Amino acid sequence: MKNVVLITVDCLRADHMSCYGYKRKTTPFLDRIAKNAMFFENAFSNGPNTRHSVPSFLSSTYPLLFMEEVMGGKFHEGRKSMAELLKKKGYATAAIHSNPYISKFYGYNRGFDYFNDFLLGQVEDEIEMNKVSRAIKEIIKGIKAMMHKLPHEDGEKINEEAIKWLESIDEPFFLWLHYMDVHMPYVPPNKFLEELGLRKYSHIKKIWMGKKIDDVEMRKKIKDKELPDYINLYDGCIRYVDWVIKEFMNKIEKKFSDTIFVITADHGEEFREHGGLGHEEKLYDELLRVPLIIYGKEIEKKTVKKMVSLINLAPTLFHFLGIEKEKWFQGKTIFEAENFVIAEAWKEGRTIAYRDEKWKFIKGKKKELYNLEEDKKEQRNVYNEYKEEGEKFEKIINMHIKLLEEERRKRKTWLQKEKIRKAMKKIRG
Repeated sequence: MKNVVLITVDCLRADHMSCYGYKRKTTPFLDRIAKNAMFFENAFSNGPNTRHSVPSFLSSTYPLLFMEEVMGGKFHEGRKSMAELLKKKGYATAAIHSNPYISKFYGYNRGFDYFNDFLLGQVEDEIEMNKVSRAIKEIIKGIKAMMHKLPHEDGEKINEEAIKWLESIDEPFFLWLHYMDVHMPYVPPNKFLEELGLRKYSHIKKIWMGKKIDDVEMRKKIKDKELPDYINLYDGCIRYVDWVIKEFMNKIEKKFSDTIFVITADHGEEFREHGGLGHEEKLYDELLRVPLIIYGKEIEKKTVKKMVSLINLAPTLFHFLGIEKEKWFQGKTIFEAENFVIAEAWKEGRTIAYRDEKWKFIKGKKKELYNLEEDKKEQRNVYNEYKEEGEKFEKIINMHIKLLEEERRKRKTWLQKEKIRKAMKKIRG
């Protein structure tokens, strides 16, 4: 049985990677891997940030399947993650990351034999933060920053813990690593800026810039003329993660030769293409277009131009592992998937996007239509000019919402039956 290593990089947009044609050599290692892998030119997340995208790709279900999950953050029992399903097939399972939104507190440890989120109660502390003044919180963050302590663990620490776990288990295994280094505050080691031919920034400068972009109110006051510096630091972080992935894969490939590696991202990052910074609930390509590389000794080396989304990831992995597709998956394999993607987000209401090779239609507070052949950056809304096209895509979205509601009811019925079954089993002893 083959092993699986799923590597996800928080906030990594595909168009800032050199293997996707970026002007800077940000990903020299992944460039080489991509040439010897199944490389997807047009892969998209089904949501624009962690709380939408991760539950979706882990379980091959759409982000807005369960609204209480969107509101509260808890990984819903109506979703079955790859870890739960592979564990039943005899896989040892582990996840290592430091993102509080996908922590044990929110139920993301379900199905994992080993789950390390490094948080040690920090999520609970954040929830109770109203008892602590904002000023004190900022002082603590400032002290940590001066002590070179980032708000997340760096990639080298993630690797260290992963290798430690791998020394203690038997094959087959499913290992999920989620790197946070490309996430703001963007504090790359200067070595990786120099490798890109960029100027070095003092630690104090990086910390100050990081504080400004990491704070919601200060972020709004960042001037456009400052953006090139932020993009430099972002690119430096990508170069660092590329090196971190190289260090990990080189070690693991030697010891576990029969391993499938999947490299992707939960979502991208916006640098004011549509007025903001970071990864808010928007459905434009800078947030949705992600890398997808599947690499292993028996994986066909090819470039896939067809559009796919991360909802196709779990079924595709199961296909490569020779495991029958699960009834829990809403997505299909990449070989069966339609040549369009649906992405979703919720912020004071539902927003859904339909995207194919030519068109992007977004239905939210307003209706937006973009001709991607003429307007790749989605700057000119042509809905009023092409209403017939927009109405056609709106019908597809409405059908999607209807099917989602049916799936939600079906899964909730299953959960009720399962709860009754467990209760009866307990009574019978």
